[in-house]
Amino acid sequence: MVSGNKLYKLQPLLEAAQDSGLQTLISVGGRYSNHLHALAWASREAGLQSVGLVLGYAAQVLTPTLLDCQRWGMELHFVDRQTYQERYTDGFWQPWLSLYPNSMRVNEGGWSAEGIKGSGLWWQGIDPDTDLVVCAVGSGSTLAGLATHAPAKVSVVGVPVFRDADNYQDLQTKMAALSLGSEQYSLWTDFAGPGFGKLSPAQRTFSQQFSLASGIALDPVYTAKVFYALESQLTVDPHLHNRKIAILHTGGLQGCRQ
Repeated sequence: MVSGNKLYKLQPLLEAAQDSGLQTLISVGGRYSNHLHALAWASREAGLQSVGLVLGYAAQVLTPTLLDCQRWGMELHFVDRQTYQERYTDGFWQPWLSLYPNSMRVNEGGWSAEGIKGSGLWWQGIDPDTDLVVCAVGSGSTLAGLATHAPAKVSVVGVPVFRDADNYQDLQTKMAALSLGSEQYSLWTDFAGPGFGKLSPAQRTFSQQFSLASGIALDPVYTAKVFYALESQLTVDPHLHNRKIAILHTGGLQGCRQ
């Protein structure tokens, strides 16, 4: 039920909550959120309660993602877009932490010291001969975990899946706070397409053709963009053909359900 990178990020958070005697994990996400979907299931398995603060309105038909979340015991609350934009501030969280005593705030996408540490566990499944690893970037937790724990002489590349008019300065600032800079990672920033969860016609065509040819399904939020990015870079950068490359499929297929 928990696919791709989600369990890596969530397991240390669940353990921290249990060790602290907390009972509830509260997090945020959209109506197709892979993060909320994984959090609901993992919290239930760990004997914890979960609360999802969802961008949307209660009058909207519940998506398959949110129906699963409810089935696994997650209590859902809906917030409008203006309120949701404050999700990075303490003021957004304080009313919810007060409403649910003995609760833990879980930032969007699991960004936290625990989530970053857990993301480093990806290296256990990556061939030791690899010298370049490529991953999609949403919250940045997976990229940070990979870059923090990367073996010597292995390059880590992140592909942001959202557009940013400031050229991803906020992401780079978060990474810099972890003492991660251009020596530890790089970004391919031309592959966000029309925006988060949206594919360009070229990305959509690639995703369909790749899935037919390989039998590997890609989701439109993360994996379609990162696989398209690698394909595009291989076309324009011949040096990449001499590298042993690992590309991470971070799951997310549950969000493709209508």
